Amino acid sequence: MSARTRLLVWITLILTALLTAFIYWPGVHGGFVLDDYGNIVDNAWLHIHNLHPNTLLAAAFSSHSGPLDRPISMLSFALDEYFWGPGPYAMKATNIVIHALNGFFLFAVASLILKAYRRRFRPDLEPALLAWTALAITAAWLLLPINLTAVLYIVQRMTSLSGGFVMIGVALYLHGRLRMLEGRKGFWLILLGMLVFGPLAVLAKESGANLPIYTLALEWTLFGFARANGKRDARLYAFYLLVLVLPGIFGMLWLWPGIHASFEHSERLFTMDQRLLTEPRVVLLYIAWSLAPNLGVLSLYHDDFPFSTGLLSPPTTLLSIIALALILALALWQRRTRPLLSLGILWFLGGQLMTATIFNLELVFEQRNYLPDIGLLLALFSMTLLEPPVQRLALPRRVLIVGLIALYAGITALRVHEWANPIRFAVISAAAHPNSPRATYGLGRTYANLVTNAQSPMLPLATQALERAAAVPHASILPASALLILHAKLKLPLKPAWWLDIEDTLARRSASAQDINGLTAMVNCAMDESCQFPRTQMIRVFQAAFEKSPNSANIITIYSNYALNVLHDYPLALSLMQVAVKLAPTVSQYWINLGRLDIYLGNFKAAEDGIVHLQSLNRLHHLDDALKDLRNRLAEARKIDARAAAKARTPATKTNETTPHD
Repeated sequence: MSARTRLLVWITLILTALLTAFIYWPGVHGGFVLDDYGNIVDNAWLHIHNLHPNTLLAAAFSSHSGPLDRPISMLSFALDEYFWGPGPYAMKATNIVIHALNGFFLFAVASLILKAYRRRFRPDLEPALLAWTALAITAAWLLLPINLTAVLYIVQRMTSLSGGFVMIGVALYLHGRLRMLEGRKGFWLILLGMLVFGPLAVLAKESGANLPIYTLALEWTLFGFARANGKRDARLYAFYLLVLVLPGIFGMLWLWPGIHASFEHSERLFTMDQRLLTEPRVVLLYIAWSLAPNLGVLSLYHDDFPFSTGLLSPPTTLLSIIALALILALALWQRRTRPLLSLGILWFLGGQLMTATIFNLELVFEQRNYLPDIGLLLALFSMTLLEPPVQRLALPRRVLIVGLIALYAGITALRVHEWANPIRFAVISAAAHPNSPRATYGLGRTYANLVTNAQSPMLPLATQALERAAAVPHASILPASALLILHAKLKLPLKPAWWLDIEDTLARRSASAQDINGLTAMVNCAMDESCQFPRTQMIRVFQAAFEKSPNSANIITIYSNYALNVLHDYPLALSLMQVAVKLAPTVSQYWINLGRLDIYLGNFKAAEDGIVHLQSLNRLHHLDDALKDLRNRLAEARKIDARAAAKARTPATKTNETTPHD
């Protein structure tokens, strides 16, 4: 490839990244949605005011979204807010920059894949054609409409950040393998990619654990575990045994009991078997949504997706399973004749292993395709641009690819337009998904945020939208709780039907994460005295919650806050906090709450024991500030107690009394 062509390719790549940022940039004016609130907006640990290491560590481990807390992603949110201030604007801008940078990582990966393909299978291919193909794959991926939620849904920086680390790891693997095939040292690059960028990817989001799956697909289709002399490289077999097979076996042995228990004790409407039956339908939809996107179907909200209850219920269940089996068979069959097609299919399916199988996750989320859809583009573009003879209909093929990329850009721009305005986004989402509990509640919440007083014209719209959301099948208590909070703040009557809706929902099934958020919002409103809720009614709500969720540490903690700050029933609050730490002994905030109350009530020995336990959770020193605060509180309380005791022991001085004279 000439220097001129190489320069032109790089200029086009840079312009494509800038175009991506330009198309996405109006989206920075959108708002927070869904899990943004729990992970960012309402996360007190994330709102840092200094860059002390302990503060940063506390922010990094302030989320419980995954088993590892996703500290790299959480730390990035905290730094965003520290340097640029609160609000979604800067965080969305950072997400756009990360996505654009990931385009450069993908270009490196795609170029190395095509280089390996040319070396082993197609030495007749011109390097310039491969460079433009890699660029086309990158451009399509950057502008792919299904990837939008990984960019403008702020908390899904976890996905894009993890994806960036994975792509660096893959690029290092490819570079190392190509060096090894040239007779040079390259295994150290493989180790660097897997042992450094693999953990970074996992600490951003657990889906980073797919890195060895992606590299195994590359190895099997492009390299064949071969040395430079063509013989098998035993190191690679040992490598995958250590980084994939053994961790997979031990991980499943460790996780399996918890996976079963999570379905048995969760708020999910579906069982594990039903999830496994449903996901083939979902995966086929992902393929369609990725390659042939439909603006009317793509959405943040897919919680109204109907799950399968049997092989023929609906009939598309069995058809989808057969279709996926045939697609997998195609990949195995075409491994030697069309290895890029095989690789693309295996890459896509491998990327779905964590989110489309046995784990207790929601059924559908578009951002799960952020890395897997690279495989789809690789398969499609290689078949379109590189299949022999490449000279035949070359111009129509290239026009087709350019037109497809332009289509992706146009649909993404329209989606960004929707996301750029919170009201427009809420209205369109609710209209597209009228049976989605989250979409309909999102509309009601958006209207409610615009209500300023009892005479606001938005009040009837908010009330109507929230009541409609509360009536959606499988709705949480969020709409009803929002109605109560809105009307209580405005000193308006509270309908008994709203209270009954909350009680019935909580008594009917285990409390969901949305139910927890609703209870928390109600208690917070009562605590700051903005909401004068009847105490007997609030107690009935918690009694209903305990019917189906008697061992929920979250609900117990919320009730303890209510008992402490509203009822001022200190014995009840203390007993509830003690139960919470027994149910969730590794949640540091529960121990901090209990410690503060023990100190306030003079239970100094119990407070000391709690501090000792909290210290055992402080493996990374991220709780140093909290521990220091508790120790200072304890020392001050003991001083006050000692002074009070000393004062009580000091005999009172009798004053001289004078008898008044007549």
